[in-house]
Amino acid sequence: MKKLCILAVGLLSVTAVSAQKNLVNEVEGKSKGFNADFEAARKELAPALTNPESKEDARTWFVAGNIEFGDYMNQKLQKAAANIDKYNDVKMSVALINGYNNFMTAFPLDTVPEIDKKTGQPKLQKDGSVKVKTKYSKDMVKKILEFQDDFASAGEVLYYAKDFKNAYNAWDIYVGLPNNKSLGNKAPKAYGDTVFGDFEYFKGLAALQAQMYPEALAAFDNAVATTKNDPQTIDFAIAAAAEAKNDAKVIEYAEIGNKLHGDSVVKYLNIIINDKINHEQYAEAQQLLTKAIEVSPDNADLYDVLGILYQSQKDLVKARECFEKAAQLDPKSPKIQFDLGRVIFAQAAEISDNATNLPTPEYNKLREEKIDPILREAIPYLENALLDDSMVSEAKRILRSLYYSLNDDANLKRVEAM
Repeated sequence: MKKLCILAVGLLSVTAVSAQKNLVNEVEGKSKGFNADFEAARKELAPALTNPESKEDARTWFVAGNIEFGDYMNQKLQKAAANIDKYNDVKMSVALINGYNNFMTAFPLDTVPEIDKKTGQPKLQKDGSVKVKTKYSKDMVKKILEFQDDFASAGEVLYYAKDFKNAYNAWDIYVGLPNNKSLGNKAPKAYGDTVFGDFEYFKGLAALQAQMYPEALAAFDNAVATTKNDPQTIDFAIAAAAEAKNDAKVIEYAEIGNKLHGDSVVKYLNIIINDKINHEQYAEAQQLLTKAIEVSPDNADLYDVLGILYQSQKDLVKARECFEKAAQLDPKSPKIQFDLGRVIFAQAAEISDNATNLPTPEYNKLREEKIDPILREAIPYLENALLDDSMVSEAKRILRSLYYSLNDDANLKRVEAM
């Protein structure tokens, strides 16, 4: 009885495996020819992709990949024929990616023992291991390379459709083809720096939008390391690092940006200086700014940053001098106008704070003769800052305090109503 049970279990296993193989064969037949129904074939094959027996068979994934590539090619032909109701750019692009992924699953499974025709036994390597050959790999390599440029186009389609994750995947496949070991000696030649850098940049943008921050940083690293190191690329790289809360990367990109574009773009130096201020490395920050001003003595932004450095060290007099110099060089900058108004307001507040122990008559006299006049000096600069959307919130906050302190109800209500 025990032997019969074992035999029965064995027969059931063989039957299950046979059923899965039959399913794969049946689905393959349905996915070929003019009347192929790729969606139906995809659904019918789905159980075989998770079945313990069939999911370890290269043929299963080979057929799955051919279904996806077949669907893609069919829709591509419909698009070429302008049959607009028979193709969908996004769906066909996803099918292209799925076809590639299925083939990549099949490659490591595609090993068949070489059989000696005389003995009927597997051939052996010199080390005693079984010699193997592939059955589907040649066809899979050919198919992938047939669609090499299509992966680049699919990424663009998916990006503008806001499917950022799949856009990243498509471009990642395209960029990775030259180094894809599964393609063997048929792998395409390495792309030039310009093409490689551009597509790594595209990958970075897509990953950033998809909130895939580690992938975005890796892509931007690759882009910046090539010729794709313009300010826009570095700005997006910094944005990705900031979203990832990777302060070290933010500074790394800022230093690259400052080295390459510091003569014309000050924002990277600002980031570096702010980091040094946050870490109270004032001497290093001062040294960087001094050198930068020597090179560009008419750069208003540099004096603005120097003013921020002095204000962070509570040297309001020198800070104001720097902001005034910056305002002379660039009188239309809302940021500089705000910083100058802010430091003047801070000077008035400092005098007031230091006089809290004065008798009331003396304090009132000080307010009238010194504090209030200084507060009024700050008004035009802070009002000018209101003209810039990025400055409005902070400028309003200080102006509310300023007008309240001056008992100027009319202007206080005006600012609060903005």
